[in-house]
Amino acid sequence: MKFLLLFVLIISTGTLAAEPGRVLLEVTEPAGVHRDGAPVHVELVLPVPVAVSAGFRLLHEGKPITAQFRPQGSGEKTSEWWLDFIAKSVPHETRKYVVEYGPNVKPGPERTRGHKLIRRNDSYVVSNAPYIDWTVPRDFRGFLRSVDFTPIEHLRPNSIGLTVQDRNGKTYQLGGAGVKSSVLRECTLTVALRGVSWKADLIFPGPVSWVELRLTIDDPENRVREAGMQLNLNLDKPDRRNRTIVELGAARTIYRSLIGTEAVELRANKKATQSWQIFRSVGGKLEPFQVASKNRVPAEGWAHVMDRKRCLAIAFDRFGEQSEDRLNIRADGVFTASKRFDAEASSNGKPQKHWKAWLHFVYFPPQQSANSDPYMMQNPMRVRQRPVKKGP
Repeated sequence: MKFLLLFVLIISTGTLAAEPGRVLLEVTEPAGVHRDGAPVHVELVLPVPVAVSAGFRLLHEGKPITAQFRPQGSGEKTSEWWLDFIAKSVPHETRKYVVEYGPNVKPGPERTRGHKLIRRNDSYVVSNAPYIDWTVPRDFRGFLRSVDFTPIEHLRPNSIGLTVQDRNGKTYQLGGAGVKSSVLRECTLTVALRGVSWKADLIFPGPVSWVELRLTIDDPENRVREAGMQLNLNLDKPDRRNRTIVELGAARTIYRSLIGTEAVELRANKKATQSWQIFRSVGGKLEPFQVASKNRVPAEGWAHVMDRKRCLAIAFDRFGEQSEDRLNIRADGVFTASKRFDAEASSNGKPQKHWKAWLHFVYFPPQQSANSDPYMMQNPMRVRQRPVKKGP
């Protein structure tokens, strides 16, 4: 009788301890595009905190798939976790995934090769050897110092990087002495860095060669009128046989070739009479070149900037939807972008300013070297988190 009682207790205890926590994820393709492998980032919020030593795995149709889980923060327990994985999808498809976690959960497979974060005295290097290295100053001054996509360097030194402009028209460079930065997470699939003074998150997802910028500015007195970005692209010096090539995403794709001191600029403002305009430089001055039609189709808000070796594909979220946004490209490779702001209230009632952009560094021509176009970057996979209902 004692033997039977002991046997029952062991089985019961083992069953309770082995039951994992579960979260259901619904991942939807929103843009009507076939995705062979799109990066997905999820900020999981679990019902209760779990130890950072807990096992995690991601299941699709009951089978573990490659994914990487990292805790937010540095505590021994947390309910907030980062999940990064690669998703495939046909147009407009919704796929269901299940996250299982707990002390007795066998961890799922992780990617063994990919991104590696190298910490230097004055910079971070996000390396995906032997292909590409991004160098980011620790104080974020200049935004990106180098993008070495072997055998080609995409940037010249001393870019201005990120800026803000106040309501009086004075411009301030973000970054520099006294600015601190931190590592949000690092794994072979994704590295994320943050400039903590104004929360400029730089997200480097694998296996693609772009960096996503998420800039958030707390502005309770609504002093910030505009955010800006300036990068010195390392393009070959243009001549009449090899010009700088620019494609602009207005309501349709518009292309120009530039030489000498020429420049081209896309401006968009959904609230204006003309929802977008393209300017070109004539005698050092910008004048209208093409304007929106009367049907007021908004600008898509992206650009390709190219020589015969390199291409920057850059895209912006909600381009021209709030106020006036601009993209300016000079023949010598100086790229400038800006976003005007109206006051925007956050969930805690404090006005905030938000700017999101994707910078994709590829070889020329982008149609051959890039697996994702600007439209796909602007429309990432959408994720909904739901608890898994426990049955009897």
